[in-house]
Amino acid sequence: MTPSTRLTAITRQVGRLRPDWRNHERYFEERSEIERALRALIHELKEGERRG
Repeated sequence: MTPSTRLTAITRQVGRLRPDWRNHERYFEERSEIERALRALIHELKEGERRG
């Protein structure tokens, strides 16, 4: 998956992120998943920059 495709998917996740009044933990779990995905993408892009 290309970085732009991954960013598009993450953007959709952020757009759907809402508090879940029946399951309070779900919001924080989803937010953490988004954070992990962004950090992984940043790491991948930095590695690509180092390689040239």
